[in-house]
Amino acid sequence: VLADDMGLGKTLQALAWIAWLRENALNPQPSTLNPSLVVCPKSVTDNWVSESTRFYPSLPVRRWSGETTDALTTARAEADIIVINYAQLRSLSPAIAKVSWQAVILDEAQYIKNPDSQTAQAARALKADYRLALTGTPIENRLLDLWSIFSFAMPGVLGNRAEFLRRFNAQDD
Repeated sequence: VLADDMGLGKTLQALAWIAWLRENALNPQPSTLNPSLVVCPKSVTDNWVSESTRFYPSLPVRRWSGETTDALTTARAEADIIVINYAQLRSLSPAIAKVSWQAVILDEAQYIKNPDSQTAQAARALKADYRLALTGTPIENRLLDLWSIFSFAMPGVLGNRAEFLRRFNAQDD
């Protein structure tokens, strides 16, 4: 989880990490590596594409434009990074959960602050070797927001939901 103020470079740090993962993969054949998936608000999808193109032109990036799930195989073959928005994540689920990703990055991860939401469930179902949550607001309303983000990024590290609420969410704490 990378929680930092807006404008301090979370996107660029995440792109540098993806480039590092691809360069240092155990598999010596880059063409056989799974691509990475970036899930972000619709308003910043173009920013991910432009920042990737500007700083890492050797990493082909593809912005998902609402195709059917059938196009997922072609997109994965064409790009090292696929950028989708949260609504697309929900619409592509459960098909998108059946494929493996090198890394999954949730930008503005507070979109999954409600662990019961379809968005949070779809995000947790994704299969990836690595997961990263980027947010400027890891806690907006309650501690459960933080648990939900960690349940995506590091499942189990804060215990299960009931245990977390019993231990940390006491009203008099």
